[in-house]
Amino acid sequence: MPYMRNTCSIYLKFGKKKVKIPVNPEEPVIHRPTNHKKYEVLELGEIVVPRKPSLKTVSWESFFPWDTSASYVNSGAREPGYYVELLEKAMEKKQTGRLVITRSGSYDTNMKCLVTSFETRDEGGEPGDVYYSLELEEYRPHGPQTVAVITSPEAPATADTPSMNMSAETPRAVETPVLRVGAQVIVNGEYCYDSSGARPHGTANSLSTTITRIAGGNAYPVHVGHYGWVQESQLQIVG
Repeated sequence: MPYMRNTCSIYLKFGKKKVKIPVNPEEPVIHRPTNHKKYEVLELGEIVVPRKPSLKTVSWESFFPWDTSASYVNSGAREPGYYVELLEKAMEKKQTGRLVITRSGSYDTNMKCLVTSFETRDEGGEPGDVYYSLELEEYRPHGPQTVAVITSPEAPATADTPSMNMSAETPRAVETPVLRVGAQVIVNGEYCYDSSGARPHGTANSLSTTITRIAGGNAYPVHVGHYGWVQESQLQIVG
């Protein structure tokens, strides 16, 4: 089969500079890896869980010619240093670029990219020519998304509309503490062994405790804490 020249055109754009690769590489390689995950499952063995493809990479080897008038050199070619400077600057400044490969009568490649590897070398007997290998990796934008929140303007406060600084809650009635088992009280005076008032055995002085029993109709009807029985007049109910 006769040799057919590679008729594709390869363009790179970084910043405001767009260039056409001067000499088409013989074998540009486009690698499309996957990111599938494999797991071991009891009774099934190994399974694979499909996931989205990994980043695409494009690589090739070629050279920048010193003699731009040769028949194999694409039109508009510049001297080698121009391309070397462009690619090295893209790496140093972390520039995001674009790769476009056009193919006659076939599909095209068009992707945002970063330079991940760029190597140059000189070969004896070909002074001025710069041989190189280049690898570009697909770039996917990943910045945070901004969501605009649209709010309706607030209506001015009127006499019938409470302002933002005023509480619209209905005032609650103040609850009056009642005599009940479990109420918190402050006790003053003597406390007795029984509700009839027999055998006083101690004196409370602003004693904070709890009502434990109530025996209505007796002289000392309220039992507090573990102390004893007292009269209702001796108590200040606090909760």
